[in-house]
Amino acid sequence: YARIFYRNSVNGGYVVPLETDDRLIDGIATGDEVELDVAAGTLRDLTTGAEYPLQPLGDVAEIIEAGGIFEYARKTGMLK
Repeated sequence: YARIFYRNSVNGGYVVPLETDDRLIDGIATGDEVELDVAAGTLRDLTTGAEYPLQPLGDVAEIIEAGGIFEYARKTGMLK
């Protein structure tokens, strides 16, 4: 996806754009059950036992936790 997709996903508080260096399509099959642990930064395939490290969210984590860019701005005093 284009970077604008990730930016809009974060700003709107809709989707957490998690990324991994691994090609998940090569290891996860249709029907596999997966578990996402955002706090630990891992995606685990419960069917095969494979675990994939996720890239850190970095600066956007606070925006996501706030529920989007407008809520973040309100909580930090940028908007009233």
